[in-house]
Amino acid sequence: MQPDIEIYLLSCKTRSILDWLDKQFTIVHDPITQGTSTSLTVEHNHTPIKVVILEEAAGKRFTSVWFDSPDTPWKDDIECAKQAFHDLDCEVRCNYNGWEEEDDSDPDQWWSINQFKEGPFIWK
Repeated sequence: MQPDIEIYLLSCKTRSILDWLDKQFTIVHDPITQGTSTSLTVEHNHTPIKVVILEEAAGKRFTSVWFDSPDTPWKDDIECAKQAFHDLDCEVRCNYNGWEEEDDSDPDQWWSINQFKEGPFIWK
């Protein structure tokens, strides 16, 4: 289990992401938007999860969705990315192996899912 989940969505509007979250979870507190960041709390299995949506997180076209909890319905970033791609129909990227402070894996190794392919790649 990962300590958190983070995915990056290409050219996906925050409103679409919020609608997706509303279908996946119970939204506990209304979203608060400050600049390009939107934060909210959702609930899964009676456990609150803080979510931060950050527009222009990776270049101007990618929006980060960060679930600050190990208690999401997904076992890892890739499983979340697959569901987001299926539900939102936009390219999704995430870290290939998850991330930990002492991790020796290549930090540039990512996973991408789009209409043409799915698999690992180097994001530079």
